[in-house]
Amino acid sequence: MRRFTLVRRCVSVLLVVGLSLAAREPALAVDVEVRSLSEKPLANVPVTFGQVFKKGEIADGIVARLGGKPAALQTDVKRLHDDRSVRFAVISARLPEVPPHGKVTLSLVNGMLRPATPAAVSQADLLKTDFDAVVTLTFPDEAVRQASARKMLEKAGENAERWLHGPVATEWLLSGPPTDPQGKADEDLHVQFQVRAFAGCRRARVSVVVENCWDTWAGNIRYDASVTVGGKAVFSAKAVDHRRLSRWRKVVWWGDGRPPVHVVHDLPYLSSTGALPRYDTSLPEVEQTWEQKKYIRMEGPDFRIMGRGALTAYMPSTGGRPEIAPYPKWTVLYLLSMRPREKTLALAGGDLAASWPVHVRARKTGRVMTIDERPQFWLNGRGKDKPAWKGDRHPPGPNYVKLTADMAHQPSLAYVPYLVTGDFYYLEEAWFWANYCLLNTWPHPRRGADGILSGQIRGNAWSLRNLADACWITPEGRPEAAYFDKKIRNNLADRIRRMLGPPEYNKMGFWGIRSTQNARIQNPANPDWMVIAPWEHDYLMWSLHHLVELGWTEAGRARDFLLRWRVGALTNAQDFNPLLATPYRFVVGEQCPDGEVTFYEDWKRLGRENARLSKPDLPNYGCSYAYSARAACVCGTDAGFPKAAAAAAVLEANLPDFKNVMAKNPIWAILPGGAAAK
Repeated sequence: MRRFTLVRRCVSVLLVVGLSLAAREPALAVDVEVRSLSEKPLANVPVTFGQVFKKGEIADGIVARLGGKPAALQTDVKRLHDDRSVRFAVISARLPEVPPHGKVTLSLVNGMLRPATPAAVSQADLLKTDFDAVVTLTFPDEAVRQASARKMLEKAGENAERWLHGPVATEWLLSGPPTDPQGKADEDLHVQFQVRAFAGCRRARVSVVVENCWDTWAGNIRYDASVTVGGKAVFSAKAVDHRRLSRWRKVVWWGDGRPPVHVVHDLPYLSSTGALPRYDTSLPEVEQTWEQKKYIRMEGPDFRIMGRGALTAYMPSTGGRPEIAPYPKWTVLYLLSMRPREKTLALAGGDLAASWPVHVRARKTGRVMTIDERPQFWLNGRGKDKPAWKGDRHPPGPNYVKLTADMAHQPSLAYVPYLVTGDFYYLEEAWFWANYCLLNTWPHPRRGADGILSGQIRGNAWSLRNLADACWITPEGRPEAAYFDKKIRNNLADRIRRMLGPPEYNKMGFWGIRSTQNARIQNPANPDWMVIAPWEHDYLMWSLHHLVELGWTEAGRARDFLLRWRVGALTNAQDFNPLLATPYRFVVGEQCPDGEVTFYEDWKRLGRENARLSKPDLPNYGCSYAYSARAACVCGTDAGFPKAAAAAAVLEANLPDFKNVMAKNPIWAILPGGAAAK
């Protein structure tokens, strides 16, 4: 059986033009729909998208069928599974025709090829045209600095890094500082152009990114920004306050412009790969809430460059929010509906992830600045090795909005956009946010370069998710893959050792205990109680199970430790009222005069003590603790954990009309039968 050989940073191009297939009919992997958004018929339409595949499914090559016939296809393979089958590829195709408001289906299958090989789109082809994209930054002192995609492409020559390469599309990754008319570079700002030229060079897509991310620690920089394409103005923004450790992005088109098509992925298939939870696609259609209608319009300064989008500006704020979940509400609504407007909002969240001050790029390497390079570094600013901040080059204006990130409330913003588009920009955003989890952890409990996460349990949950997602999608041969993988494995080994010992931490599965004073419980019936935040543990159980689905099977041991109490609280009704199973705080034991903790190890005692702290209640709304508890039990069901399915059934029986509730807010609408189901 032929295996993929990956060269030039794991770019393998398989071309199917008048191909001859093996005698056997290749097995279908997945269908991808391309829908027209135009009232007119479309011809020779180029389309590019990301696609994840199940382990073992694509071992020979990716073959496309269109209407039952072989179709021209370019595949840039980015990541393989450990069995060397394809995990993720960027797919490019040229569709002969798409009817008005109609659709065509690309069937992707595993198959051996004997391809003809048309020439790839080359730099020379593009440079023969008038193509250019220029960023102009005008500063308060009237200084002007520019960056030109054409000049960068000419300068890079054959050394230009390619993200895509083939006869349908070639994409170059270009970057450099903006310069003044004398050629002097700006010392803090950096510009990226991700230039995707399509066959025939009648159109090109340019992802323009402007950064203030270097580890030379610049402050706020103010400027007016404009972008021209082919000499025509396509974007402008006045008085941009470019905050430290942030960037912004605009996608613009040269030539024939953006093709009016929309790519529709198969959500059940995506879930079957382990990349995403098994969301409930049977949920009924419900009317959009006022919040959804507000955000879907994407109006106002929050959705402009450097804006916060749909996120809360002060991320540490308390209270439930649509982004505090495995994946944000707007992302899940897109996945469930696959509608263009919902997709636009989900991608906007990935674009505006750049606005937050979490992006640290090492000038020495040009990559994310790692804790391997600086083991004692702490982004917080209180450590021995900390940012040496410069002052603001220009003070922020009166409309400036401060954005404050927080590990305990951090969302996933760029992972799903990368899965469905294959855009390099979203990949880097996933890296930056994952690395923030390491840079922002105190180096002492982090154990320097080991990367051990500390702090709040929910922060551990979301950090592990972002680290694992970023690692799982990182292309072959990129150092970020080994870097993140090592930190994940260090964390899992640390949790397993501390939970399971020997000696075992406790037999009930309690973790992350806090005193009543630390938990801010007012007038507790027993001031010596030790408590946990059960909902935070539900988040962690989901996250650990997600790691299992992605291939870190050892995460299951830590997940199963926590499942002991989560399942037990719902399946010991004679001793413990299950309506007490999802409170804000959960009593697990008490602290003795000598400081040692005695855990309550029978459900009768636990039931009695928790009845003194909380009122029996299962809140019935989609983002409530009851629904995250249900998701944890679903994870246990897939893990084969004893009585986990019964625990989920108890919750569902006590949550009236729970399907309709999840339809209104589907962030926890996860079904059993995911990729790791036993």
